[in-house]
Amino acid sequence: MRVGIDAREIQNGVYTGIGRPLANFLHYFASLDNEDTCVLFSAQEIPIDFGPKVKKVVIPEKLTFYWDQWQLPEQLKKEGVEIFYSPYYKIPFLKPCRCVSSILDLMYLTFGPYYKRMPWWSKLYYATFGRAFAHRSDRVLTCSEYSQRDIQRIYGVKPEKIKLIPLSLGDIYRPESGASPVKGRYLLYVGNFKIHKNVINIIKAFALLENEFPDLKLVLAGPREYEYNALVAKVHDCHLDQKVIFLGKITQEDKPHLLYSGAEVFVMPSLYEGFGLPPLEAMACGVPVVASNTTSIPEVVKDAGLRVDPMDVKAIAEAIKRILKDHVLKQELIARGLRYAKEYEATKVSRMLYDFLKGLS
Repeated sequence: MRVGIDAREIQNGVYTGIGRPLANFLHYFASLDNEDTCVLFSAQEIPIDFGPKVKKVVIPEKLTFYWDQWQLPEQLKKEGVEIFYSPYYKIPFLKPCRCVSSILDLMYLTFGPYYKRMPWWSKLYYATFGRAFAHRSDRVLTCSEYSQRDIQRIYGVKPEKIKLIPLSLGDIYRPESGASPVKGRYLLYVGNFKIHKNVINIIKAFALLENEFPDLKLVLAGPREYEYNALVAKVHDCHLDQKVIFLGKITQEDKPHLLYSGAEVFVMPSLYEGFGLPPLEAMACGVPVVASNTTSIPEVVKDAGLRVDPMDVKAIAEAIKRILKDHVLKQELIARGLRYAKEYEATKVSRMLYDFLKGLS
């Protein structure tokens, strides 16, 4: 089997929710003792060595659509690729081989605040081209039952064409007794600061807990973009400047497992997730979770965390308080989280993806 993969998501390193599972799969693929080979197509040199089974081809990108629809299929033919796997929803329309696309969510078509602010041409693109890519693909991968239902409902893809394979955890996510980069007791959020992450309600909930837990801090780890300025302003309005820490972007080199392991509770009241890796990363590090009861999150968290209405600030605060005060509950959640996290180990999930692709060859 000769697999081709659109690897632009890791050409700047492994930082994203798409990039981490992709890198996990490539490390697994490279470790196999067989004749299978893989070709990675990117717009710039990938700074990761996956070994001799994985070839890297750089296709300079000036116009993304031209790269996707003309340059890429030419290289697929040139490299003799038998199966092309795209970790995005996009594939070449003039496909020279079997193609598998990946749709992790349809947030921009289903989450009201984003859909309303999109220009009409973006709505048209997602609704028409996204649907066309899905139907043109030989198979469609997704990561949760929630996303699978949306793909069937919105794009009209038949259920037998969709394969559900979850995202995988990196091997570094495990309980760690090493020193956390943050001193003292803290609640933790890791992710971006887009509207759907609902970080504003974490701050509001923390404000309700401040007097009862005066030694507690709130750590918000994410790039200083999107709603960052509004969050800083909210922290200031709540007089929490000395209690809330913005860490900025966290990479694998920053040893995020140490940050997770040192937390009292991980909090993510997101309004929308196609999967949701951060709660799973926290569970794998032995940290109890407070998360939303919406979209795909219950599938990931199960009963290893307390699930709440993400718009109910008091409910978020009460769930955090329960964990902080009830040692027995906290230990039960930790034990369940560690057990469930094993289902998403990199080797196990990567093997699922490999077996799926091998079955198509």
